[in-house]
Amino acid sequence: MRIEGEDAVGVHHALKFLDDFNMGKKFKLGKRVAVIGGGNAAIDSARVSLRLGVSEVIIVYRRSKEEMPANASEIEDAEHEGVDLKILSSPVQILEENGKVTALRCIKMELGEPDSSGRRRPVPVPDSEFDIDVDSIIVAIGQGIDADDYFPDIEYTEWGLMQVDSNSYQTNTKGVFAGGDAVSGPATVVKAVGAGKKAAQAIDLFLQGKEINH
Repeated sequence: MRIEGEDAVGVHHALKFLDDFNMGKKFKLGKRVAVIGGGNAAIDSARVSLRLGVSEVIIVYRRSKEEMPANASEIEDAEHEGVDLKILSSPVQILEENGKVTALRCIKMELGEPDSSGRRRPVPVPDSEFDIDVDSIIVAIGQGIDADDYFPDIEYTEWGLMQVDSNSYQTNTKGVFAGGDAVSGPATVVKAVGAGKKAAQAIDLFLQGKEINH
């Protein structure tokens, strides 16, 4: 998030948190938890927190409820379970004491003109900061690709995703293919597996020197 206090004790990252939970790791989240983000990982983290005995869970999301990327049914179920949605709010600082999280400082947002995603861009409201007292924070904001982990010459889309041919799944680098979240953005396991299968078929044709057209 690139905000002050992100390394404080009590700050968890959603995917590791969910993975550790599924592996049976024990957590002491305290009584109040703030989850930052509006996707399915945020909803899952909030609902898991309730199952761990947390008294109050607050999801902090910078856009409107209608623009949350999580499945609508999941959002509705989370609200029925008691998760509080703090929409049009964005974190600006994690407050801490002796290295431990004590609160999340946020600023209110309002929706401006549409950005490149087609959604209205959230704009901070001046002098509207407020604090949410919490014992733990779970960060569930968008993931991205670290280009340094891949081939240096691969081209990326304006979204920071790998650019591939829609038929062959081949990147601009000959012999290098890609699929899954690195190409589509966060999606389902089924979609990633499907992309892998199609890419494997294209790779097979490529290795045989045949034309890729499917």
